[in-house]
Amino acid sequence: MKKTPQSNLLNDFFFREETPFGLALARIVVPLAVSVPMWFRLPRVRELFTSDGTPTQLFELFGNGNVLPVFSPAIAVPLYGVMLLCLLFASMGFRTRLSFLIATPLYVYFNLLDAIGTMTKYSVIGTHLLILLTVSQSGMIWSVDAILNRRKNVLPQPPPKTAVWAARLIQLLFCFVYFGAAVTKIQTAEFFTGEQMRYWMLSNWNYNNPVGEQMALWSWILPVSAYCAVVWEMLFAFLVFQKRTRVLMIGLGVMFHFMTWVTLGLYIFPTICISGYLAFITEEDFIRIRSTLRRWRATQPVARLTAAAGAQFEKTVAGIPSWSPALVTWGLLLAVASVAMTEGERLFNIYGVSASGKMRLTEMDTERASHMINGAAEVREKDKFFSFDIGTVMIGNQLANRRTEFTYGELMIAQCNLNPPHEDMVVECVLMDTEDHVIEHSTEIVTRDMLRYNFVYTIGSNLLPGQYQMILRSGRNEVYRRGFRVTGTPPDLILKEGVLTN
Repeated sequence: MKKTPQSNLLNDFFFREETPFGLALARIVVPLAVSVPMWFRLPRVRELFTSDGTPTQLFELFGNGNVLPVFSPAIAVPLYGVMLLCLLFASMGFRTRLSFLIATPLYVYFNLLDAIGTMTKYSVIGTHLLILLTVSQSGMIWSVDAILNRRKNVLPQPPPKTAVWAARLIQLLFCFVYFGAAVTKIQTAEFFTGEQMRYWMLSNWNYNNPVGEQMALWSWILPVSAYCAVVWEMLFAFLVFQKRTRVLMIGLGVMFHFMTWVTLGLYIFPTICISGYLAFITEEDFIRIRSTLRRWRATQPVARLTAAAGAQFEKTVAGIPSWSPALVTWGLLLAVASVAMTEGERLFNIYGVSASGKMRLTEMDTERASHMINGAAEVREKDKFFSFDIGTVMIGNQLANRRTEFTYGELMIAQCNLNPPHEDMVVECVLMDTEDHVIEHSTEIVTRDMLRYNFVYTIGSNLLPGQYQMILRSGRNEVYRRGFRVTGTPPDLILKEGVLTN
């Protein structure tokens, strides 16, 4: 059967042979990235993943009970050590596929076992990347396996080539993830108004994010960023494989994930995603990047240092006696890791286990316990409001500018943003002069589903040039006070019809 041009194109897309530079880089970085949070949980293995602790399986959250077996510390602790060592071996390329075959199921198992703290979105993406790297030929270059395979060859060998289908699957993974994320965001109105992003920026649910806290105050940035992010996610799958737009889409993706780190306090999620981006590097890209770096004088010392370190590493690996099989060495190291992990966990002894038994729980103070159970602290009136600003321009129903000076004929918008959840509220906006004389008074009902309300005021002829104050009240309490100045000449009411008045 004669192939059509379309089938040739599809065959070239998945099965064109290249040296897997991008996959090798992803193999080096991805296992290290996914192992970082697992290292932080190392002292808490007994508590999170064993029968002595309180593991909460993902299946249990969906009402399906405990599907996975929960092992005792004597089994789970050494398995955890084996997982960490296999992730390290996979990064080094030492028995690459076998290391991935052991590390990936254990990584999935321990994540599923602690659905409250360990199982996250980056765990899902990291799992898919590990599975695809397992079935790939990522260990063909820059690995211990590659050095051991060619140490018998005297003559230099050309870089090996393999089909690019594994790298394509990783690339398609990101395409589907971004497209699905965009579809989800499109159905969420609060995402486009900026409320979701604002409260995430203000929180420290992940880690400190001082830049995000500052950006949250400029609320007009949030809806603009929301629309840009959705457009990029929708177009990623269609433009990332085009030569003219490929670098742009990947660059925007790196910037997107970098901003999630800066503004939202996410560390591991952007690290894993950017590590997976390395699979987008083709053989042509790598050669071009390498040639460019070699021409830069600033990178030459780093290149010489890297080459020397690589040569020394290859010399060390090649010097391993041939009578010492790599598989035996690999197995012995896993056994040592299991024993060391078990002994180390016992020495940490953070749970107070002694010869007399486990540490006993101390009785909590009665007053504190009563407060935790029944203490519904009353929310102060001012804590129900996030901000109150005055300006003239709206972007995405958010006040885009903050003004302290207005002139006649301008439309002044006083916007109050509320913190959810809140009850139905009566909110007052009062315009006063510097001597607290009331000039204008507006009272509105803000229902529990509203996150903001706009008071609109036209600077008209009954205001003389000078200083004024806009005051926000709720529950008869003053919440915010914003001062502003009126400049210019008042319009002549007699000479003109339709003059702006208040």
